[in-house]
Amino acid sequence: MKTALIDRSLVGMEFNDNFSNDKKILFMYVCALIEAGASYLELDFNSVMRLPKPSGAENYIFRINRPEEFVVANALNFAYVVIPLKFSYILPKVEIPAILEIETGDADVFDVLQIVSSNIDLTPYSMLRLVGDFEPDSIHSMINTYRRRTIIPVDICPKNTGLTALNSAISAIKSDSDAVTARFGDSKSSASLEEVLIMLASMHKIIVSPNYLEGICKASLFLSMFSVGTDCSNLALMMKKYMYGTHRIENVDVTLSREEADLRRIISSSNRGNLLRKTLNRNPAERVLTSLGIEREMTEQIIKVINNCNVEIFKRPATPPNKEDLQ
Repeated sequence: MKTALIDRSLVGMEFNDNFSNDKKILFMYVCALIEAGASYLELDFNSVMRLPKPSGAENYIFRINRPEEFVVANALNFAYVVIPLKFSYILPKVEIPAILEIETGDADVFDVLQIVSSNIDLTPYSMLRLVGDFEPDSIHSMINTYRRRTIIPVDICPKNTGLTALNSAISAIKSDSDAVTARFGDSKSSASLEEVLIMLASMHKIIVSPNYLEGICKASLFLSMFSVGTDCSNLALMMKKYMYGTHRIENVDVTLSREEADLRRIISSSNRGNLLRKTLNRNPAERVLTSLGIEREMTEQIIKVINNCNVEIFKRPATPPNKEDLQ
């Protein structure tokens, strides 16, 4: 598959105060998303400050939400920087490849591009991100028309205003869009990354990553630990719908990686450590999840997910390139 998948779940993330200073959890979440099939992780200033040394990371894209943040983009050497259209004037100050983000809403894409290109020189940009409420049936012709009119690579970021974001993302991938942007764990406003990966594999026989199910499960686990308001029920329903319950888990590898063992010790010493004493009669997967400090209700939701996946979710996480620069 030539299309790069960009996850933007860490943009605007509301972090759980209990884990606000633990960079290890967020790093393992990033590793899990890469293992699941994400090509790039889009970060904002808030999430960058919670990661261990994101300099030199080929998998990171930095989003500028305030004009002065171009300093961060230049200092940490990201793969790309996303510049919203309203901040396009700062491009001369940016020293790394830039993606111009253009909100098209439900307007005609090419009418919007004509207005933008008549006022801004688009040639210095490495990619254009088109954000809008696209009709899935028109994505293919839109991308073909775009390629005839411009040579700048295009990133499609479908919004869920019309409840079509998932189908639009799939259509964009099958139409060889240069990139598609989605959001793991949240399908309210954008296409859900995990739904895109599961649908590609189950409905279209496109396996982006051989460990996509394992990565999805791990990412769900870690996301539930550091984010506020995360709901895994959507993922459980997706597994049931698209995997048809045919994959059953028989053995769970409960051997923790060094990072996860350290994390368990940290949480076990907190006021949530008494959860460990309540898990003696549960299955191995549930014991490990609960020992990591996951609330009972969330644990049950994640167990529903892994019960439909033939995966081992506690192996050492995959690592992005240049891990030595991240630790």
